[in-house]
Amino acid sequence: MSAILERLKYLLGEEILSDDHWRAFLDEVGAYSETVEQEARSLQANSKVLLAIIDLIPVAFFVKDHESRFFLINRACEEQWGLSFAQLRGTDGSQFFPPDQMAQFLAKDRSVFENRKSVEFEEIFWSAAKQSNRSGQTFKRPMYDANGDSQYLVCVTLDITEQKIAQVKLADSEKKLQAIATTDFLTDLPNRRHFIARLADEFERVQRFGGQRGSVLMLDLDLFKQINDTHGHATGDALLKHFAQLVRNTLRKVDMVGRVGGEEFAVILPGTNSAGARRFAERLREAVANTPLVRDGKTISMTVSIGVATIGPPDSNGEETLLRSDEALYRAKRNGRNRVELAGPEI
Repeated sequence: MSAILERLKYLLGEEILSDDHWRAFLDEVGAYSETVEQEARSLQANSKVLLAIIDLIPVAFFVKDHESRFFLINRACEEQWGLSFAQLRGTDGSQFFPPDQMAQFLAKDRSVFENRKSVEFEEIFWSAAKQSNRSGQTFKRPMYDANGDSQYLVCVTLDITEQKIAQVKLADSEKKLQAIATTDFLTDLPNRRHFIARLADEFERVQRFGGQRGSVLMLDLDLFKQINDTHGHATGDALLKHFAQLVRNTLRKVDMVGRVGGEEFAVILPGTNSAGARRFAERLREAVANTPLVRDGKTISMTVSIGVATIGPPDSNGEETLLRSDEALYRAKRNGRNRVELAGPEI
């Protein structure tokens, strides 16, 4: 090609073209034209092959110019967005995507060109095909001309909406399984396993920070078996739920209550010494005695016995504190029920 151009320049450089020179010039122009035409056909064929290959890419592939106008999109992109190349060609897509999304698209394009680096990120885009917003994992790479000026932006977007939905469902399932494993199904309170784990954390906190206090309460509904036998299991279950709510209403945000047995419950009071724990226990005991369950036109009174232990010597772990509060609870039972007893030794 260059040789032909140089030859044409030589012929045109003659001051006077003779007939022979003129015929030679025309012949060589004809040969040059034929060569150019062949190369053009070859280039066109290669372009068609390249476009066919791009259309076979199974993910959305598109190219924008330096003003974020669409220069090329493949078939997967058309199907993903529900838009044709004919609609998008030469536009930035503003008429097809919501304004808030367009602002983010254009800002990202400018940032990629300015930083001159490829980026990969998640984004939300409207799909006319799905008539909904979709989640996409997008890759953008800038291209520049020989002078270093912005030229094109090569982009790929993978629709990850289904994967995101699956992740949310999996997280929900895991959350539900965690709740099943740690929650009492009847009262919706933490079960014994969960309570013991939290008690271990509270024991470590008290041991780690000098001067800290924490107390544990064991609670048992008085004569629950008798109420259950008299009024039936459904009423007994309602009574347990009623009692659980009364305890919740009495707690601070930092406190925790769990159901650790049939009619046995336990409470952790962080930062509370024995005197403060006793005041809390008495307040709860009075609330229970003064708030009977009303069900099916019947009023069912109940009382609770409570044992209180404060974390500290001689305990080597939280369960030993719980054991001492349990011993105090049974002392409250033996001493007449509906009362609060403190475990020794006092702190």
